Amino acid sequence: MKMRAFYDVHCHLMNLSHPAFVSIIESMRHRPREVIYSQLASFDYLASSLLKRGGEHLRNLLAVMDNDCADILFLMEDDLAGQFSVPKGSRAFKEEPPLRDGVFYMAGQEFSSIVLTPLVMDFSTPASFTPDTYYKRPPQKPIETQIIDVMYAIRKYTEARPEGILRVYPFLGVNTKNHSLEGLARFLNTWFSKYTRDEAALERRFRVAARHGTGIEARDFGLFAGIKLYPPLGFDPWPDDSEEREKVELLYSFAESRRIPITTHCDDQGYRIISLEESLLYTAPSRYEAVLERHPNLVLNFAHMGKRHIHTIRGKEQADWRKEIFDFIRRYPNVYTDFSFIGVEPQFYEELAKVFVDIGPDDARNISRKILFGSDFSINLLKIRSYRDYMEYFSQGHLPNELKLRFCAENPRNFLFGEE
Repeated sequence: MKMRAFYDVHCHLMNLSHPAFVSIIESMRHRPREVIYSQLASFDYLASSLLKRGGEHLRNLLAVMDNDCADILFLMEDDLAGQFSVPKGSRAFKEEPPLRDGVFYMAGQEFSSIVLTPLVMDFSTPASFTPDTYYKRPPQKPIETQIIDVMYAIRKYTEARPEGILRVYPFLGVNTKNHSLEGLARFLNTWFSKYTRDEAALERRFRVAARHGTGIEARDFGLFAGIKLYPPLGFDPWPDDSEEREKVELLYSFAESRRIPITTHCDDQGYRIISLEESLLYTAPSRYEAVLERHPNLVLNFAHMGKRHIHTIRGKEQADWRKEIFDFIRRYPNVYTDFSFIGVEPQFYEELAKVFVDIGPDDARNISRKILFGSDFSINLLKIRSYRDYMEYFSQGHLPNELKLRFCAENPRNFLFGEE
Protein backbone atom coordinates (compact mmCIF):
# COMPACT_ATOMS: atom_id res chain seq x y z
CA MET A 1 0.00 0.00 0.00
CA LYS A 2 1.39 3.38 -1.02
CA MET A 3 2.07 5.70 1.92
CA ARG A 4 0.76 9.24 2.01
CA ALA A 5 2.68 12.43 1.38
CA PHE A 6 3.11 15.03 4.12
CA TYR A 7 2.60 18.60 2.81
CA ASP A 8 4.19 21.84 3.93
CA VAL A 9 2.24 24.27 1.75
CA HIS A 10 3.96 27.44 2.94
CA CYS A 11 7.74 27.59 3.10
CA HIS A 12 10.59 29.39 1.33
CA LEU A 13 13.77 28.55 -0.57
CA MET A 14 15.16 32.03 -0.08
CA ASN A 15 18.79 33.04 0.34
CA LEU A 16 20.34 36.40 1.12
CA SER A 17 20.54 37.40 -2.55
CA HIS A 18 16.76 37.30 -3.03
CA PRO A 19 15.13 39.96 -0.79
CA ALA A 20 15.42 43.64 -1.70
CA PHE A 21 17.10 44.74 1.52
CA VAL A 22 17.70 48.31 0.31
CA SER A 23 13.96 48.78 -0.26
CA ILE A 24 13.02 47.68 3.23
CA ILE A 25 15.86 49.63 4.87
CA GLU A 26 14.86 52.82 3.07
CA SER A 27 11.22 52.22 3.97
CA MET A 28 12.20 51.87 7.63
CA ARG A 29 14.43 54.97 7.50
CA HIS A 30 11.63 57.12 6.13
CA ARG A 31 8.95 55.70 8.45
CA PRO A 32 10.80 55.30 11.77
CA ARG A 33 7.81 56.07 13.99
CA GLU A 34 5.69 53.56 12.15
CA VAL A 35 8.36 50.86 12.47
CA ILE A 36 8.84 51.50 16.19
CA TYR A 37 5.09 51.55 16.77
CA SER A 38 4.41 48.34 14.89
CA GLN A 39 7.11 46.51 16.87
CA LEU A 40 6.07 47.87 20.26
CA ALA A 41 2.39 47.23 19.52
CA SER A 42 3.20 43.63 18.62
CA PHE A 43 6.13 42.94 20.94
CA ASP A 44 5.38 39.21 20.92
CA TYR A 45 5.86 39.06 17.15
CA LEU A 46 9.61 39.63 16.71
CA ALA A 47 11.08 42.10 19.20
CA SER A 48 10.73 39.75 22.17
CA SER A 49 12.68 36.97 20.45
CA LEU A 50 15.27 39.05 18.58
CA LEU A 51 16.49 40.55 21.86
CA LYS A 52 17.24 37.16 23.41
CA ARG A 53 20.73 35.68 23.72
CA GLY A 54 22.50 38.25 21.62
CA GLY A 55 20.11 38.02 18.70
CA GLU A 56 20.40 34.24 18.50
CA HIS A 57 17.26 33.84 16.38
CA LEU A 58 18.44 36.33 13.77
CA ARG A 59 21.90 34.77 13.63
CA ASN A 60 20.31 31.34 13.25
CA LEU A 61 18.15 32.59 10.36
CA LEU A 62 21.17 34.09 8.61
CA ALA A 63 23.06 30.82 9.09
CA VAL A 64 20.37 29.23 6.90
CA MET A 65 19.86 32.03 4.37
CA ASP A 66 23.61 32.33 3.76
CA ASN A 67 23.43 28.98 1.92
CA ASP A 68 22.41 28.42 -1.66
CA CYS A 69 18.92 27.05 -2.12
CA ALA A 70 20.03 23.46 -2.66
CA ASP A 71 21.93 23.42 0.62
CA ILE A 72 18.82 24.71 2.36
CA LEU A 73 16.99 21.58 1.12
CA PHE A 74 19.79 19.38 2.42
CA LEU A 75 19.68 21.22 5.74
CA MET A 76 15.91 20.75 6.13
CA GLU A 77 16.08 17.02 5.45
CA ASP A 78 19.13 16.52 7.69
CA ASP A 79 17.46 18.44 10.50
CA LEU A 80 14.41 16.15 10.41
CA ALA A 81 16.79 13.18 10.47
CA GLY A 82 18.38 14.40 13.71
CA GLN A 83 21.78 15.41 12.35
CA PHE A 84 22.01 18.67 14.32
CA SER A 85 22.95 18.62 17.99
CA VAL A 86 21.10 20.71 20.56
CA PRO A 87 23.19 23.72 21.70
CA LYS A 88 24.29 23.78 25.31
CA GLY A 89 21.59 25.19 27.55
CA SER A 90 18.93 24.78 24.86
CA ARG A 91 15.71 22.76 25.09
CA ALA A 92 16.05 19.03 24.39
CA PHE A 93 13.69 17.44 21.87
CA LYS A 94 10.86 15.41 23.34
CA GLU A 95 10.61 12.98 20.43
CA GLU A 96 13.12 11.08 18.35
CA PRO A 97 13.86 12.49 14.89
CA PRO A 98 10.73 12.19 12.73
CA LEU A 99 12.70 11.12 9.65
CA ARG A 100 14.05 7.61 10.15
CA ASP A 101 15.19 5.11 7.53
CA GLY A 102 13.59 7.06 4.72
CA VAL A 103 10.17 7.27 6.40
CA PHE A 104 8.66 10.41 7.94
CA TYR A 105 6.63 9.78 11.09
CA MET A 106 4.01 12.34 12.10
CA ALA A 107 0.48 12.43 13.55
CA GLY A 108 0.41 8.67 14.09
CA GLN A 109 1.06 8.10 10.39
CA GLU A 110 3.99 7.07 8.20
CA PHE A 111 4.74 9.26 5.18
CA SER A 112 6.83 8.29 2.18
CA SER A 113 7.54 11.86 1.08
CA ILE A 114 7.37 15.49 2.16
CA VAL A 115 5.93 17.87 -0.42
CA LEU A 116 7.25 21.42 -0.14
CA THR A 117 5.68 24.33 -1.99
CA PRO A 118 8.31 27.07 -1.60
CA LEU A 119 6.89 30.49 -2.40
CA VAL A 120 8.97 32.43 -4.89
CA MET A 121 8.51 36.11 -4.01
CA ASP A 122 8.38 38.97 -6.49
CA PHE A 123 10.84 41.48 -5.01
CA SER A 124 11.08 43.51 -8.22
CA THR A 125 8.73 46.28 -7.03
CA PRO A 126 10.61 49.62 -7.24
CA ALA A 127 11.53 51.11 -3.88
CA SER A 128 9.26 53.87 -2.60
CA PHE A 129 12.29 55.97 -1.66
CA THR A 130 15.58 56.61 -3.47
CA PRO A 131 18.57 55.96 -1.19
CA ASP A 132 20.62 59.08 -0.39
CA THR A 133 23.86 57.25 -1.00
CA TYR A 134 26.57 57.45 -3.65
CA TYR A 135 25.17 54.43 -5.49
CA LYS A 136 21.63 55.63 -5.89
CA ARG A 137 20.68 53.09 -8.54
CA PRO A 138 18.10 50.70 -7.02
CA PRO A 139 19.21 47.05 -7.05
CA GLN A 140 17.49 44.95 -9.70
CA LYS A 141 15.66 41.88 -8.35
CA PRO A 142 14.16 40.11 -11.38
CA ILE A 143 12.11 37.13 -10.32
CA GLU A 144 13.85 34.99 -12.94
CA THR A 145 17.00 34.90 -10.78
CA GLN A 146 15.02 33.26 -7.97
CA ILE A 147 13.49 30.81 -10.43
CA ILE A 148 16.98 29.81 -11.59
CA ASP A 149 18.11 29.32 -7.99
CA VAL A 150 15.09 27.17 -7.12
CA MET A 151 15.42 25.08 -10.28
CA TYR A 152 19.11 24.53 -9.61
CA ALA A 153 18.27 23.52 -6.05
CA ILE A 154 15.79 20.91 -7.25
CA ARG A 155 18.30 19.46 -9.68
CA LYS A 156 21.20 19.45 -7.21
CA TYR A 157 19.07 17.88 -4.47
CA THR A 158 17.68 15.09 -6.66
CA GLU A 159 21.09 14.32 -8.13
CA ALA A 160 22.74 14.12 -4.70
CA ARG A 161 19.83 12.31 -3.05
CA PRO A 162 17.86 10.32 -5.64
CA GLU A 163 16.08 8.55 -2.77
CA GLY A 164 15.54 11.78 -0.83
CA ILE A 165 12.18 12.32 0.84
CA LEU A 166 11.56 15.88 -0.41
CA ARG A 167 9.44 16.79 -3.44
CA VAL A 168 9.51 20.45 -4.39
CA TYR A 169 6.59 22.11 -6.19
CA PRO A 170 7.15 25.90 -6.14
CA PHE A 171 4.57 28.69 -6.23
CA LEU A 172 5.35 31.67 -8.47
CA GLY A 173 5.19 35.20 -7.05
CA VAL A 174 3.00 37.60 -9.03
CA ASN A 175 2.57 41.33 -8.46
CA THR A 176 0.35 42.78 -11.17
CA LYS A 177 1.77 46.28 -10.49
CA ASN A 178 5.06 45.12 -11.98
CA HIS A 179 3.52 44.20 -15.36
CA SER A 180 1.60 45.81 -18.17
CA LEU A 181 -1.63 44.04 -19.09
CA GLU A 182 0.02 42.44 -22.11
CA GLY A 183 3.16 41.64 -20.14
CA LEU A 184 1.12 39.96 -17.40
CA ALA A 185 -0.65 37.78 -19.95
CA ARG A 186 2.71 36.73 -21.41
CA PHE A 187 4.15 36.11 -17.94
CA LEU A 188 1.29 33.86 -16.86
CA ASN A 189 1.20 31.96 -20.14
CA THR A 190 4.97 31.50 -20.07
CA TRP A 191 5.08 29.88 -16.65
CA PHE A 192 1.73 28.10 -16.57
CA SER A 193 1.27 27.01 -20.19
CA LYS A 194 1.70 23.36 -19.20
CA TYR A 195 -0.04 23.58 -15.84
CA THR A 196 -2.49 20.82 -15.00
CA ARG A 197 -4.17 20.23 -11.66
CA ASP A 198 -2.95 16.65 -11.62
CA GLU A 199 -0.63 15.20 -8.98
CA ALA A 200 0.85 12.43 -11.10
CA ALA A 201 1.52 14.84 -13.98
CA LEU A 202 3.21 17.35 -11.67
CA GLU A 203 5.36 14.60 -10.17
CA ARG A 204 6.46 13.56 -13.66
CA ARG A 205 7.31 17.17 -14.51
CA PHE A 206 9.25 17.47 -11.23
CA ARG A 207 11.35 14.41 -12.12
CA VAL A 208 12.02 15.66 -15.67
CA ALA A 209 12.91 19.14 -14.43
CA ALA A 210 15.20 17.64 -11.81
CA ARG A 211 17.13 15.81 -14.53
CA HIS A 212 17.25 18.53 -17.17
CA GLY A 213 16.29 21.87 -15.68
CA THR A 214 19.23 24.15 -14.94
CA GLY A 215 17.45 27.46 -14.87
CA ILE A 216 15.09 29.57 -16.91
CA GLU A 217 14.07 26.64 -19.08
CA ALA A 218 11.85 25.71 -16.13
CA ARG A 219 9.09 27.27 -18.20
CA ASP A 220 9.33 24.26 -20.49
CA PHE A 221 8.42 21.88 -17.67
CA GLY A 222 5.39 23.58 -16.12
CA LEU A 223 6.81 23.00 -12.65
CA PHE A 224 4.96 25.75 -10.78
CA ALA A 225 2.09 24.41 -8.69
CA GLY A 226 0.47 27.73 -7.77
CA ILE A 227 0.68 31.50 -7.43
CA LYS A 228 1.90 33.59 -4.50
CA LEU A 229 0.51 37.07 -3.75
CA TYR A 230 2.10 39.42 -1.23
CA PRO A 231 0.23 42.67 -0.51
CA PRO A 232 2.92 44.32 1.72
CA LEU A 233 5.07 44.58 -1.42
CA GLY A 234 2.39 46.77 -2.97
CA PHE A 235 -0.01 44.24 -4.49
CA ASP A 236 -3.60 45.48 -4.19
CA PRO A 237 -6.10 42.59 -4.58
CA TRP A 238 -8.89 44.90 -5.79
CA PRO A 239 -7.54 48.27 -7.00
CA ASP A 240 -9.73 51.29 -7.57
CA ASP A 241 -7.72 52.29 -10.65
CA SER A 242 -9.39 50.82 -13.74
CA GLU A 243 -6.14 49.81 -15.47
CA GLU A 244 -4.84 48.06 -12.37
CA ARG A 245 -8.25 46.45 -11.84
CA GLU A 246 -8.11 45.00 -15.36
CA LYS A 247 -4.79 43.34 -14.55
CA VAL A 248 -5.97 41.66 -11.35
CA GLU A 249 -9.12 40.53 -13.15
CA LEU A 250 -6.91 38.90 -15.77
CA LEU A 251 -4.92 37.17 -13.01
CA TYR A 252 -8.00 35.83 -11.21
CA SER A 253 -9.73 34.71 -14.40
CA PHE A 254 -6.57 32.93 -15.53
CA ALA A 255 -6.19 31.14 -12.18
CA GLU A 256 -9.89 30.35 -11.72
CA SER A 257 -10.35 28.86 -15.19
CA ARG A 258 -7.35 26.56 -14.71
CA ARG A 259 -7.98 26.01 -10.98
CA ILE A 260 -4.46 27.18 -10.13
CA PRO A 261 -4.21 27.56 -6.33
CA ILE A 262 -3.26 30.96 -4.93
CA THR A 263 -1.68 31.70 -1.56
CA THR A 264 -1.89 35.27 -0.29
CA HIS A 265 -0.07 36.71 2.71
CA CYS A 266 -2.55 37.43 5.51
CA ASP A 267 -1.17 38.73 8.76
CA ASP A 268 -0.44 42.30 9.79
CA GLN A 269 3.35 41.96 9.85
CA GLY A 270 5.99 40.72 7.43
CA TYR A 271 8.41 42.20 4.93
CA ARG A 272 6.89 45.57 3.99
CA ILE A 273 7.94 48.38 1.64
CA ILE A 274 4.67 50.35 1.70
CA SER A 275 3.09 52.21 4.60
CA LEU A 276 1.48 50.23 7.41
CA GLU A 277 -1.90 51.78 6.55
CA GLU A 278 -1.69 50.65 2.92
CA SER A 279 -0.38 47.23 3.91
CA LEU A 280 -3.27 46.61 6.31
CA LEU A 281 -5.78 47.74 3.67
CA TYR A 282 -4.39 45.44 0.95
CA THR A 283 -3.75 42.47 3.25
CA ALA A 284 -7.15 42.38 4.95
CA PRO A 285 -9.38 39.47 3.89
CA SER A 286 -12.17 41.98 3.26
CA ARG A 287 -10.13 43.25 0.30
CA TYR A 288 -10.98 39.92 -1.37
CA GLU A 289 -14.74 40.25 -0.85
CA ALA A 290 -15.33 41.60 -4.36
CA VAL A 291 -12.74 39.18 -5.78
CA LEU A 292 -14.61 36.13 -4.49
CA GLU A 293 -18.00 37.53 -5.48
CA ARG A 294 -16.70 37.86 -9.04
CA HIS A 295 -14.65 34.63 -8.97
CA PRO A 296 -16.46 32.29 -6.54
CA ASN A 297 -14.52 29.19 -7.61
CA LEU A 298 -11.08 30.71 -7.07
CA VAL A 299 -8.78 28.36 -5.13
CA LEU A 300 -7.48 30.79 -2.52
CA ASN A 301 -5.44 30.21 0.64
CA PHE A 302 -5.22 32.98 3.27
CA ALA A 303 -1.82 32.42 4.89
CA HIS A 304 -1.07 32.70 8.60
CA MET A 305 -4.79 32.29 9.42
CA GLY A 306 -5.14 36.07 9.40
CA LYS A 307 -3.09 36.50 12.58
CA ARG A 308 -3.37 39.96 14.13
CA HIS A 309 -0.25 40.86 16.09
CA ILE A 310 -1.33 44.51 16.42
CA HIS A 311 -4.61 44.48 18.30
CA THR A 312 -5.30 48.21 18.54
CA ILE A 313 -4.28 51.21 16.43
CA ARG A 314 -4.89 54.70 17.83
CA GLY A 315 -7.08 53.07 20.45
CA LYS A 316 -9.27 51.36 17.85
CA GLU A 317 -9.76 47.60 18.09
CA GLN A 318 -8.63 45.87 14.91
CA ALA A 319 -10.88 43.50 12.97
CA ASP A 320 -10.51 39.77 13.61
CA TRP A 321 -9.20 38.55 10.27
CA ARG A 322 -9.55 34.90 11.26
CA LYS A 323 -13.30 35.31 11.65
CA GLU A 324 -13.46 36.94 8.21
CA ILE A 325 -11.52 34.04 6.67
CA PHE A 326 -13.76 31.46 8.34
CA ASP A 327 -16.76 33.31 6.94
CA PHE A 328 -15.29 33.05 3.42
CA ILE A 329 -14.72 29.33 3.99
CA ARG A 330 -18.40 28.93 4.85
CA ARG A 331 -19.47 30.78 1.72
CA TYR A 332 -17.01 29.69 -0.98
CA PRO A 333 -16.01 26.11 -1.86
CA ASN A 334 -12.31 26.63 -2.50
CA VAL A 335 -11.17 29.02 0.24
CA TYR A 336 -8.49 27.70 2.60
CA THR A 337 -6.23 29.02 5.34
CA ASP A 338 -2.82 27.86 6.59
CA PHE A 339 -1.16 28.26 9.98
CA SER A 340 2.35 29.00 8.71
CA PHE A 341 4.57 30.85 11.18
CA ILE A 342 1.95 30.98 13.95
CA GLY A 343 2.72 27.36 14.82
CA VAL A 344 6.00 28.60 16.36
CA GLU A 345 4.18 28.76 19.70
CA PRO A 346 3.01 25.40 21.13
CA GLN A 347 -0.06 27.03 22.65
CA PHE A 348 -1.38 27.83 19.16
CA TYR A 349 -2.79 24.31 18.92
CA GLU A 350 -4.59 24.71 22.25
CA GLU A 351 -6.07 27.96 20.98
CA LEU A 352 -7.19 26.29 17.76
CA ALA A 353 -8.82 23.45 19.68
CA LYS A 354 -10.72 26.05 21.72
CA VAL A 355 -11.83 27.81 18.53
CA PHE A 356 -13.34 24.55 17.28
CA VAL A 357 -15.26 24.17 20.54
CA ASP A 358 -16.52 27.77 20.36
CA ILE A 359 -17.84 27.53 16.78
CA GLY A 360 -19.67 24.24 17.33
CA PRO A 361 -19.18 20.72 15.93
CA ASP A 362 -20.77 21.20 12.50
CA ASP A 363 -18.87 24.40 11.76
CA ALA A 364 -15.67 22.93 13.17
CA ARG A 365 -16.00 19.87 10.95
CA ASN A 366 -16.42 21.96 7.80
CA ILE A 367 -13.74 24.54 8.58
CA SER A 368 -11.23 21.89 9.67
CA ARG A 369 -11.35 20.55 6.12
CA LYS A 370 -9.95 23.84 4.83
CA ILE A 371 -6.99 24.28 7.19
CA LEU A 372 -3.47 23.61 5.88
CA PHE A 373 -0.14 22.86 7.54
CA GLY A 374 2.52 25.44 6.72
CA SER A 375 5.80 26.27 8.41
CA ASP A 376 7.03 29.53 6.82
CA PHE A 377 10.54 28.07 7.06
CA SER A 378 13.07 29.66 7.08
CA ILE A 379 11.39 32.95 8.05
CA ASN A 380 9.94 31.23 11.12
CA LEU A 381 13.48 30.99 12.55
CA LEU A 382 12.91 34.54 13.75
CA LYS A 383 10.71 32.92 16.43
CA ILE A 384 11.73 29.25 16.63
CA ARG A 385 14.97 27.28 16.77
CA SER A 386 14.56 24.83 13.90
CA TYR A 387 12.39 23.15 11.30
CA ARG A 388 12.39 20.05 13.50
CA ASP A 389 11.05 22.10 16.44
CA TYR A 390 8.16 23.32 14.28
CA MET A 391 7.33 19.75 13.33
CA GLU A 392 7.57 18.60 16.94
CA TYR A 393 5.23 21.33 18.17
CA PHE A 394 2.73 20.14 15.57
CA SER A 395 3.22 16.51 16.61
CA GLN A 396 2.80 17.36 20.30
CA GLY A 397 -0.08 19.79 19.72
CA HIS A 398 -3.33 19.30 21.64
CA LEU A 399 -5.36 18.13 18.67
CA PRO A 400 -6.56 14.66 17.68
CA ASN A 401 -4.34 12.83 15.20
CA GLU A 402 -7.33 12.71 12.86
CA LEU A 403 -7.27 16.52 12.60
CA LYS A 404 -3.49 16.67 12.27
CA LEU A 405 -3.64 14.19 9.41
CA ARG A 406 -6.32 16.30 7.78
CA PHE A 407 -4.18 19.46 8.06
CA CYS A 408 -0.90 17.98 6.82
CA ALA A 409 -2.08 15.48 4.19
CA GLU A 410 -5.72 15.44 3.12
CA ASN A 411 -6.49 19.15 2.96
CA PRO A 412 -3.22 20.23 1.29
CA ARG A 413 -3.62 17.57 -1.35
CA ASN A 414 -7.14 18.85 -2.07
CA PHE A 415 -5.86 22.44 -2.18
CA LEU A 416 -3.17 21.57 -4.72
CA PHE A 417 -4.88 18.90 -6.79
CA GLY A 418 -8.58 18.74 -5.97
CA GLU A 419 -10.57 16.16 -4.09
CA GLU A 420 -10.13 12.54 -5.05
